[in-house]
Amino acid sequence: MATVKLSLGLTEGGTVNTPAILTVPQDSGSVTLLDGRYRYSSALVQNVGSNDIYIRVYGTATDDIYHVKLSPLSQAEINDASYVNVTACTAASTSDGSAVVFSVQVNDSQHTPGTAYA
Repeated sequence: MATVKLSLGLTEGGTVNTPAILTVPQDSGSVTLLDGRYRYSSALVQNVGSNDIYIRVYGTATDDIYHVKLSPLSQAEINDASYVNVTACTAASTSDGSAVVFSVQVNDSQHTPGTAYA
């Protein structure tokens, strides 16, 4: 079972995102698990549904193109994917799935420059 450590993210000024159950759609669509705008010190996805979930880093997940296949009631750490979208879907032949993502967001890739006055 994967372990999530909060200490690293919190010492880096991290924001703990509130876990929620996400609906994971079939192969014709996908849901974003991690937003590519951020880096995550901790990110754990748990398959809490009854169908396999297909996870893809940097791209749209399908049941043909994926990086991780999570069976029901399993989990995976996905925090190594920094500044890229991580998406998920279920197989086209099944119904929607369910997943919970627990994450600690520590950095924002977009920067708003300061205003200089002369």
